[in-house]
Amino acid sequence: MIQAHRITTESVDALRGLYERFCQKAVSEYRWAHEPIAFEALVQSLSRDLVRGYWVEDTAISEPVALMLYRLETHRAIEINLIYVEVDDLKTVTDRLIRRFIADNRETEGWDVVSYAMLGPQGVLVRTLPWYGFKPIGQAQFCLDLTDSISLQIFQQQAFEPLEAGYQLDGWQPHYAGAVAECIHEAFQNAVDSLWDPRFRTLIGARQVVGLMTAGMMGQFLPTCTSILLKDGQPVGFCFLLQDSLMEAHIPLIGIKPDQRRKKLGSQLLKDCIARTVQDMVSEKNNILRIKATTDTDNIRAIKMYRRLGFREEYNYPHVYLPREKLRAFQPGKWC
Repeated sequence: MIQAHRITTESVDALRGLYERFCQKAVSEYRWAHEPIAFEALVQSLSRDLVRGYWVEDTAISEPVALMLYRLETHRAIEINLIYVEVDDLKTVTDRLIRRFIADNRETEGWDVVSYAMLGPQGVLVRTLPWYGFKPIGQAQFCLDLTDSISLQIFQQQAFEPLEAGYQLDGWQPHYAGAVAECIHEAFQNAVDSLWDPRFRTLIGARQVVGLMTAGMMGQFLPTCTSILLKDGQPVGFCFLLQDSLMEAHIPLIGIKPDQRRKKLGSQLLKDCIARTVQDMVSEKNNILRIKATTDTDNIRAIKMYRRLGFREEYNYPHVYLPREKLRAFQPGKWC
């Protein structure tokens, strides 16, 4: 029999082997950008209610065979970090985990949406999670390899007309923070990202995003590589760059105010960000050799922009989200 249990400080010790086996696969197979926290740190996070989760027991062998971890974020989103299963009966195990998750969070306050980036093998769950009300959106991961001669040639050959009068590209300056937050809110409040990240829906939330990025909470902030587009001295576009590891960085956000779109300004922002990164690398201010970016798979304009500047698609994955009203409407045996 398969049973799902909440992870507690009393039961977590029995999950060490399961968790550590996942850790060995986290980067290579599950495409995590960083190594997971050590087991001891996980125990501390559980005791402080920073992370919650469930484990699945196969009573026939009295062993844990699956693990689910999630956390309630301050921006009113429940983020599922992981569903890791070590048995073949994926459907039954997932059903036990998701039903327990839904039952426990029906009345939980402080959230509006569940978000789950289904990286690596977790992607197969996209076949079953819609039964519980989850909505899938495809995400594509692109990468510019600065050691690849062909990619570099493609990047270097892209030429743009000079910016029109009044426009200027600049690096990050602290006094841009408020205006850039307004840009982020305007650019993303109706975008796909706002479906699973409620911060984009409000100006206050956009300010939180800027604060987290510039404080290094989402990766090491690189102000000299971040590119800001100005119109008459005021920010109207942005391309942030955050460093993940010694040789890799990613673009968490790139966007233009809606009234400035369709002028190829996004491509100029991206090229300026890359050029700044290369310049810092040549002057030995960083060692970045790979720049990654993610966009949804039906954003044809963004995909063309990345390809035009030498990025190559590495893989794609489903990102699912579950609005609160959908979770509450779930009834076993009925399509949600």
